[in-house]
Amino acid sequence: MDGMQSNSRPAMDAQPQSRPLPDDQAPVQWPRAPQHQAERQAKSGISSGLLAALATAFSVVSLTLGVVFGSILFMPVPESTTGGPQQDTVPDEGVEDGPSSPGDRFESVPDSADLEEVVEICAPNSEHVRVADEGNTIIISGVAAEGGPEEPVEELACVLVLLDAPDSLWDHIITTRAIDGQQEEELGAYTVRWSYHPDDGLNLTIVTNLRLIAKRRSRRISQIRARFGRACGRIMRPDLIAKGPLVIDPSTDQVLIPARNDTTIRAVGRSYIDVGFDRGESLFVPGRPVWNDKTVRELYYHYNLQTDDSNDRFHEKLERQLASASDDAKLLMAELMALQAMPLTRNSLKPSSKADRVEPVLRWMDENVALPEEIKEAFLEGTWNGGTGAHTMLWKWLFDAVELLRAWFRLLPPERSHIIADPWEWRDWIRGTGGMPSLTEALLYLGFPEHFLPIINVEHKRKIRGAFSHLLPEQIAGVDLDRDLFEITLRLQRQYGDRIDFYRPPFRDEWQTTVRPSGERRAWYVPPPHDDAELEYWIDQGIITISAGRLGPLTSATDRTTIRSMVESAYGHLDYADRAALTMEFHSFWSLMQRDDLVATVQDDQLWIGVLKHGAAYGPGGELSRNVDWYSKQPIALTGLSQSLRIELQRSVAVADISVKLTELSQILGVETDTSEEDQEESPPPLDPLNPALLQGLSERLHLDEAWLRELVSLVQDRKQVVLYGPPGTGKTYLAQELAEHLTDRDAVTLVQFHPSYAYEDFIEGFRPAPAGEGSVGFVLTAGPLRDLVRKARNDSRPHVLIIDEMNRAHLAKVFGELYFLLEYRNRSVRLQYSPEESFSLPENVYIIATMNTADRSIALLDAAIRRRFAFEEMHPEEAPVRDLLSNWLGQNASGDPRPALLRALNEAIPESDHDFKIGPSYLMRADAGSDEGIARIWRHDLLPLLEEHFHGRMSRSEVHETFGLGAIRLAAGTSLRAATEEQTST
Repeated sequence: MDGMQSNSRPAMDAQPQSRPLPDDQAPVQWPRAPQHQAERQAKSGISSGLLAALATAFSVVSLTLGVVFGSILFMPVPESTTGGPQQDTVPDEGVEDGPSSPGDRFESVPDSADLEEVVEICAPNSEHVRVADEGNTIIISGVAAEGGPEEPVEELACVLVLLDAPDSLWDHIITTRAIDGQQEEELGAYTVRWSYHPDDGLNLTIVTNLRLIAKRRSRRISQIRARFGRACGRIMRPDLIAKGPLVIDPSTDQVLIPARNDTTIRAVGRSYIDVGFDRGESLFVPGRPVWNDKTVRELYYHYNLQTDDSNDRFHEKLERQLASASDDAKLLMAELMALQAMPLTRNSLKPSSKADRVEPVLRWMDENVALPEEIKEAFLEGTWNGGTGAHTMLWKWLFDAVELLRAWFRLLPPERSHIIADPWEWRDWIRGTGGMPSLTEALLYLGFPEHFLPIINVEHKRKIRGAFSHLLPEQIAGVDLDRDLFEITLRLQRQYGDRIDFYRPPFRDEWQTTVRPSGERRAWYVPPPHDDAELEYWIDQGIITISAGRLGPLTSATDRTTIRSMVESAYGHLDYADRAALTMEFHSFWSLMQRDDLVATVQDDQLWIGVLKHGAAYGPGGELSRNVDWYSKQPIALTGLSQSLRIELQRSVAVADISVKLTELSQILGVETDTSEEDQEESPPPLDPLNPALLQGLSERLHLDEAWLRELVSLVQDRKQVVLYGPPGTGKTYLAQELAEHLTDRDAVTLVQFHPSYAYEDFIEGFRPAPAGEGSVGFVLTAGPLRDLVRKARNDSRPHVLIIDEMNRAHLAKVFGELYFLLEYRNRSVRLQYSPEESFSLPENVYIIATMNTADRSIALLDAAIRRRFAFEEMHPEEAPVRDLLSNWLGQNASGDPRPALLRALNEAIPESDHDFKIGPSYLMRADAGSDEGIARIWRHDLLPLLEEHFHGRMSRSEVHETFGLGAIRLAAGTSLRAATEEQTST
């Protein structure tokens, strides 16, 4: 891709200069072209036999995998596969689609296969592949031995691809610098030991987790093929060899050795700097000038100024914002979105999902532009895990990126050229823009990976610096975070002789020992000082203060009761409400705030965020103070924040707990609690509840119309609060439970049953009796099911569903309390009556599905406030889809079964004025309803007592039995059934 190159620096060859190693220590570098193979082998100290053997071996592997998946990415294949010329070096029988072909072997492995079954199917009767140690270890021997057979290469490929071996395993096998010796390493879910000798070949022992096999096999075949082909292509294609592992002398005192296997990401990332920032050209359309002030100003107008605070999905809002924008502006937005997604690891965003983010924006253009292959290749790699902020804060990342580009293109060209040529000038300018760290830290690493670490979590950087500060000279320690980390990493490189990854042992254990659990961390708002000079003093000195001149000195043992007494004594002239507010403020500042909590203050519509360091102190001037590590010396404009966060910050006038916004503040600050760049097991992607296959399965299980279910699922996703109402027996509760488990996992569903004695204290929070020691009883504030569900939802991005059964049986105004407000304004927060010191809100991933039995209490009796806050879906036995539920459930037996006709006749006998008291089909769907005796029992013990109660005072018991008894209904059903049959016959 021509647009990926730079005149000033080769975009795909980011290797810095380094001192040459002695011949006996030189790392292996695979040849750039066949004619240089012998010369490079001699320099690297590796025998020609080894290189030839490996090249031949992986040539067979590459060809074999091409046959396995129906195509070969990096080499020509036989005519039977592609229609092209056939290779003389590949025998015809190697591409036959017979019962023992590799493709058949791969496809025939069942999803539940264990390791022994995998080996038995992929490598039948093999002398080179076996399973040991109780079935969790696979041993592969004799690969690429000189003069040896080729079978183990094929078996190695089939087994390892099926097990979804990590990229690092392929990298080590193909490009390891010490392949002559015996090696062992932890690679994700694998422990791998390998050795090579020309006579014995490559020998592998792999210990893996059996539970990973079935789950990882769901990966699309095209992705597996691409990963394998990319690894093997480093040997087979000279033009890819330049993008192999960056090989630097570990003893160098000049640059860092990049710690991640992200060569393509680094190359493409530098191209963003050279091609986009410097030359102003598109990376997707070579030579097209889109990175310029004109396009950025247009994008700023359409995206930054035309904010969309609706609850629609991100791409829906973005499409509206860019509807009238030019193709250049849309192209620039697509390239920015690719830049944000590219470094994310697979467990944060899959390669296919990265493309799914970018390609819709390209489709909005009038001109047809495709995603370049270099970008797709970079999507296959990963550098860091962006946490939930990589998804929820994408809008903010793009907002800050546009602001950053506005500032960049206001610079003169000579200034820009000077900045991008020097890593520290680049750092100073990037940091000065005030963008969120997931943007600024990414640009530092992608621009100069030899000077900055692949870490976007600023808090982690500070903890690493603190743990290894003993390596720094005293005169420079703590002065400059980036230079300190650079110096620390260089010293560790010289000490260990290899690249340094601070997210792997032994380095990780040095700094990750005091990480506070995410559930304990809080966020606080502190009102700003009265003037700008005092705020500057806060920032310079790293403190926050509140005035407490009348209060008097406090000690570490001072609790809330003591503070209340001190306030009553010192501030007795104030109103009791003011005294209560002061007590809460002093107690929060002195006792509740803890180290590592976030603290925020706002002045002149500018937000400052920091992290608390040490305990509180009482100053000589009567002020309470705390030390704060202000992570950014530049404030953040409120205009670039979400509406809900702006409201939360602007409504606070005293010290307040704003932990409801902890996640958003953490993501903005770059200290997200659940962020870890360490390699993790890939979690399965969230399922789309509107997926046709999933909806079809739900429809078949529930025997309800698929189109109706699709509309209901969309309604729940859009409104988030839905009531299923109808007469008894219509399956409302059963549907609510199935619908909830369709939207999320079972452990994220909570069910509560409302009843007349249910109260606010039961549902939200209240004081409950609890043992207080020495046989006494006290009261403890205890969270109810709603508050407990909200707590889980804040720490888990999955949907969390609360099912309220028989919602109309409780006094809703007394039970819901402040929830009335939050159900309508989810982007706001309230103070709960039992926890006034905390802000409480409903996260967007909390859904409420309620049921109402209209025979117990009519929906018409609900107040207008509830009706406005919930969407209502009726389930009536005489209307679809409930009308057809019994017949659908009976299936082919419906024509000979009397139950549908009996139910229809019974509901026809109930007057239309009693619409809410018709009978649902679930009474006749029980196991004992399959016989005449069972139907008679249900009629006698379930239906008639229900009808007697309903018609009490209007009909006598004998009249109810005469009108609705089974005999009368059988007679009516038989008559209506004959009439329907005669009508159908005449037709």
